Amino acid sequence: MARPLLVTFAALVLAALLAASTARADGDPASDYLVAQNVFVGVVLPHRDAVAVLDAAVAGAYARGYRIRVAVVATPTDLGSIPSLFGRPVEYAKFLGAELRGYYIGPLLVVMPAGFGIYDGGRSVAAEAAVLARRPRPGTTRDDLTRAAAAAVDYMRNANALVSKDVLAPSAAPVTSSGTVGHPMTLRYLVSDDSGRSAVLLQVLVGAATVKAIAVPLAQVNGQKTYSATWNVPATLPAGVTRLCITARDPSGHKSRRYCTVIDIARS
Repeated sequence: MARPLLVTFAALVLAALLAASTARADGDPASDYLVAQNVFVGVVLPHRDAVAVLDAAVAGAYARGYRIRVAVVATPTDLGSIPSLFGRPVEYAKFLGAELRGYYIGPLLVVMPAGFGIYDGGRSVAAEAAVLARRPRPGTTRDDLTRAAAAAVDYMRNANALVSKDVLAPSAAPVTSSGTVGHPMTLRYLVSDDSGRSAVLLQVLVGAATVKAIAVPLAQVNGQKTYSATWNVPATLPAGVTRLCITARDPSGHKSRRYCTVIDIARS
């Protein structure tokens, strides 16, 4: 699968490269894909209708302030070089959660023909497991497993079994761009958070002085998208190196590191 756009710039480059090298080292496709995505449905895609049902269930959980990521594992091939974990959804959930801990800590659901596995950053999942134990066996085909995953997400959400403290800060990075004094320019940036929501503060600096600050309110964010804001570059912009800096804050109040990049401003 194609690498997400998230992985192409600044600090997010580093995060994705680390994730990609980890995944290549252990050959586990889901641990690579779920760095920036909420759902992994295997190396062979189920029918698109089944995927749409699962996507809608996960989106519904996020819309209500929960978080969850889901791995559908239909065959040993979906586990890459660790096929020994096929048929062991609980053990694989722990393994996958450990792989993702730098990018996502929250409910992680694994669905296999053998059943369900749930993991939450090493925290107790006894309540979640008890809820999942009431679900029927997921089935055996990839479509059946994907639909079973969707039903399990909805069931856990309705049972209030997705409550999980957010402990990770968002990631954000500016994208190098250019403009001209006296004209509007587009400031582009990337932002991602495992809650699916973040506020952003953009600052344009010349030297150490802030010449423009743009506060973007809390909103849904997607690590695969590039976001933008417009800045009217003043004709009187002071001379010096111009940088775009960004910080992000998630709904739990966690703040990202501040990252900056030089932006090119033409003065003629």
